[in-house]
Amino acid sequence: MVFVSNVAEPRQDGEMPANVTANKSVSANEQASAHPASAHPAAESAADMVVNTLREWYVLASDSIASLLDGRFLQQPARDLWLLGKHYDLSLEQTESTTGYPQHVIDDFSHLIWCTYRSHYAPIAQSQFTTDAGWGCMLRAGQTLMAQALQLHVLGRDWTFSWTSSDPEHTKRRQLYTRVVSEFFDDYDPRSTFSIQRMAALGQQFEGKDIGEWFGPYGTARILRGLAQQASHDVTVYTTTDGVVYLADICAEFRPTLILVASMLGIDRVNPVYYAFIQASLMLPQSAGIAGGRPSSALYFAGVQGDELLYLDPHTTRPVVTRTNNNEYLQSDLASYSCPTPRRIAMSRLDPCMVFGYYCATLESLIDLRSRIELLADDGVTAIVSFDNGHAPESAIPESHGSGP
Repeated sequence: MVFVSNVAEPRQDGEMPANVTANKSVSANEQASAHPASAHPAAESAADMVVNTLREWYVLASDSIASLLDGRFLQQPARDLWLLGKHYDLSLEQTESTTGYPQHVIDDFSHLIWCTYRSHYAPIAQSQFTTDAGWGCMLRAGQTLMAQALQLHVLGRDWTFSWTSSDPEHTKRRQLYTRVVSEFFDDYDPRSTFSIQRMAALGQQFEGKDIGEWFGPYGTARILRGLAQQASHDVTVYTTTDGVVYLADICAEFRPTLILVASMLGIDRVNPVYYAFIQASLMLPQSAGIAGGRPSSALYFAGVQGDELLYLDPHTTRPVVTRTNNNEYLQSDLASYSCPTPRRIAMSRLDPCMVFGYYCATLESLIDLRSRIELLADDGVTAIVSFDNGHAPESAIPESHGSGP
């Protein structure tokens, strides 16, 4: 059972559509068998592959051009890297040549659960949508944030396993990892708590959005809060959109808690006054990442390196993974939820609408989070999060408080 706390929602700031889609395909026979109603599935997959290739080129080219224009090509990347609260001193590490990062940094990054566009799943509600390519990027970024919190809850921060090892501990970790990933499968199975079908349907109920409309960070946080009530993990989801965390609402019956803070940090771009807090947030041991970011294209941010953020990009289209009765899957299926290549984006390019995530496994961790953020404020950092010992005012609790999908 998952308990949910929340405070008032502000206006909904919609997200502009991402007008590019992408990536991997399955065979024509597999698609036709699984989705007989789809017209010319092989051609559609080939088109996905072409679009994905073009998009990969566009992203790399645009990032390179932006780096050139702001002078980042003239600078060496910062040697200190933080990934969800874990510090790496790259000056002491041997770099892996193709990525620019040491192998154990790549391994850590690839452990992040990467939720992307999917295709050829069951239609969402009464719509004809069998893919969220082009409209679901913020929902996918929100899924990715939620997935990291559940992974922290189930596996902790420092873990690894071998896909082939028969060691009981590795087997247990594989099973736990698979259980978390499968909560984000795109189907109507009750175990798929955070499927795109459930997220979009709840968006209709909570936000009044039609299937296929784009969601902003505020709406996405609210959807995650609603769906979390059905999760099998004993995790509390607490959302706030005014930046105030009311501790009495969390501590009365404390459970492991994911705090989601939806924020607007500027108009067209993030106000530089918030840069230090964004960086510091990803250095905190409680960090579950940040969802939001680039205009017209939501991203998930997991790390910071100097004035750049490391991110996962949901704008890659992959075929849906079909749930099995025994919860056993091909390594390639689960690997489609992993990204081995970190990318960086300058904070000056970020969209100001964001959701900050903090996972507190214990009451002590929550108190520590408060202390760390208050110390940041004492040091002159403009913090977007504050803490109040009391309960949220009754007027701040929306009508949907405690309701599910």
